[in-house]
Formats: sequence, structure tokens, C-alpha cells
Amino acid sequence: METVAVRWSVELETWFVSPLTPAIQENNTDSESNAHWLPLDEWAEALEDLTQLRFILQGENYVCRWLTLPGVQGRHLPKALPFALEESLIEDISHYHLVTAGKMGKFTHRVYCSMADNFNRLLEACELRHIKLRQLIPETSLVPENSLVHDGKFWFINIPGLSEAKIHESALAAFLEGLCNDLAKDSQAAITLVDSNLDSANLLKTQIETNSAGIFKAVSVQHGDFSSLRDDALSNKCSDLLTGEFRPVEPKKDQPAVWWKPVAALAACWCIFSFTEISLENKRLVAQQDYVKAETIGLYKRLFPGERVRFLERQIRSKVKGDSTVTSAGVMVLLSQASKALQQSNLKQSIEWQSFRFNDRQNELVIDLTSKTLAQLQSYKAAIEQQGLSVEIAQATNDKNGVKGRIKIGASA
Repeated sequence: METVAVRWSVELETWFVSPLTPAIQENNTDSESNAHWLPLDEWAEALEDLTQLRFILQGENYVCRWLTLPGVQGRHLPKALPFALEESLIEDISHYHLVTAGKMGKFTHRVYCSMADNFNRLLEACELRHIKLRQLIPETSLVPENSLVHDGKFWFINIPGLSEAKIHESALAAFLEGLCNDLAKDSQAAITLVDSNLDSANLLKTQIETNSAGIFKAVSVQHGDFSSLRDDALSNKCSDLLTGEFRPVEPKKDQPAVWWKPVAALAACWCIFSFTEISLENKRLVAQQDYVKAETIGLYKRLFPGERVRFLERQIRSKVKGDSTVTSAGVMVLLSQASKALQQSNLKQSIEWQSFRFNDRQNELVIDLTSKTLAQLQSYKAAIEQQGLSVEIAQATNDKNGVKGRIKIGASA
């Protein structure tokens, strides 16, 4: 993935892009002369569609603040930052995009502040040119900790807990003086001055030791350049300003469909269908069972009035298992014989049972019925007697609808 430098021009109100400059030679200390800045639209014309890039945001397009917020937990930090920063920023805090990137100790946080509107313009330009922006790295975060690095006309400062900035060399002395005014002696760690020109580095060392004596535990000089340090830092994990609403959306990878997923879906559907069907069938059977039980209890009470129902199944079995001989017929046998006689004598159309009950003590079935004529009632009595049972017409009265009668069927003739 290619990495380039970007900066926002306030005067021209546009984004500019430049390839990363190579290491600066000793006889050329101006990095701006090596950079070739082009408007983003013009620079992007040579790119292929959907090119993935990471940008290094120039230090003049953002500010870095170190904030100490005692007692503020990490999950409450986004709500606390606007109140902590609103007095130190020029515009309204709602115009800034705030990014926390690392901390020192338990409650000291590093916060990058940049204009949200500029970020929106950058993302819109990238989208228009089909550029996939994956990372936006703050330039000063690439500087080693506790060091000042000279690059062209600027000095990069990275002192954790104190300052992280890009300062023009003409304003460096005043900046350091204001930075160290209220610091106690030996309160800061040793710092390293990195420059490709050791003479200018030693001159700065002398100024620091004179104007800020005792603030830093030690001040050393090292030969080097920002480009080399930047390349080393880029090979590791870097801070990213694309957070929150500006976070890039990762493209979904096209993967072959997993063969077992449709099978698993069908199996799951079949299981749900089977479970539903079984549940409904079970509910229907339970309802049928309750209905049959209620009807059986009602029938038993009609057959054996006055008898208390305690163990229905056991009581029915005891009745059914009684002697089925002529002298001791059970209720089921009597009912069967009386019904059989009604069918065989072709009296079903003229005789209708109204109710029946069984006298358990006398082993006698009493049937209330209606018939069209008394002769038909006598014929039914004779048909039952042919079944080997004793029959008595206990009652027979005439009315306008026919004859109402009651017969008693016993086990002995």
C-alpha cells in the first residue's frame, strides 16, 4: 500500500499531495525543495481505480494536546474531551474532530484535534476519484519519543506529556522558552536533537542548556534525518486519525458459499415444522382426551346414579368384568342385548330411547323410551326376552305423540 504526504491549503482551500521525499543530503537542508506538491484532483488522475493509500497529514493541519484528566475513565473520555479542550482551541469545539491516541501514565492522554470539515472534503475528494483511503497518519507521531528532529525549515518535537508539534525554526526558541517557563528542574526526561547538520544541532543544544537549564536531565545530539526516522516508524503500527464517522469501511471479501449452510437451513426449517406439527397434534389429542374423559364420567354417572367416581378406569373395569351370564349380566351386556334386540326387530324407526340408568344393587337396567303404539312396545319387550333376559314394562302411557314407556331389564327370566 502506497504512502504519500497530504496537506490542506487554507489560502487555496484545496488538498495537496506529494510523494514522500527521500533522505535529505547534507548539502540540502530544505525538504520543501524536494517535495512536489500537486492538487489532489490532478495527482489522482494517474491512479488506477480503487487504489488503496495511506496519507501522512502534515503537522500544520492539526494540533496535538496532552491532557491530564484525573478520575476520568476511558469510556467517559469522549464526553470529557470537549469540555477540557474548548478553551484552548480557536473555533467552536463542535467544528473539530478529536482523536485520542495513546496516553502516559493513568490519566494523561494524547489528543489530536483537526477540522472536521477538512476531513469531509478529503474523503469526498477520495471518493470522487475512487481512492480507497485506509489510514491518515499525523506527521508528528512518526518522530521518536523525547526527541527534536530537524527537517528543512521545521523542527518536529515529541516530548510525551509535554508537547508534540511541528515548529518553524524561526519560532523554535520562543516556543521552547514558553514551554519550559513553568517546569521544575529535572522534571523532564533526557532529550535527543536529531539533525543532518550537527552544527545547527549543537547550536540548539547550547540554547536549551542556557535558557532552560536543568529542566531536561540531559540533552544529546545525534546525526540523522526525518525521512529515515519516518520510514522506520511507518513499518510499525501508526496512529490513525480516521476514527468514528471517518473510519473507512472495509470491503467485503467474496468467498465461495459454504455448501452446508443451505442444508443446515433446510434441516432447521424441517425441525421447526415438525416441532410445530407435533405440538399442534399433541394439543389436539389432549383436548380429545379431556373430552372423552368428561363424556365417560357423564355416561358412568347416568348408568350408576348415586355412585361416587373416584378411580374411573378401575370402576369401569370392575363393571365390565362382572358375570355375563343370564343371572348376573353386567351393564354393558344388558345394553348390548337391548340394542341388539332393537336392531333385529326392525323397531328402530318407531322406538327411541330417551334415557337409561343402571341399578347396581338390583342388577337392573331401566330404559325410558317412546314408541308410536303400545303394540310396538310389546314387540320390543318380546325381542329382548328372546335374548334370554327378563323384561318388565314398568310404565306405559298414551299421549298425542304416541306411547311413553319405561322398561326394566334384568339378568334372570
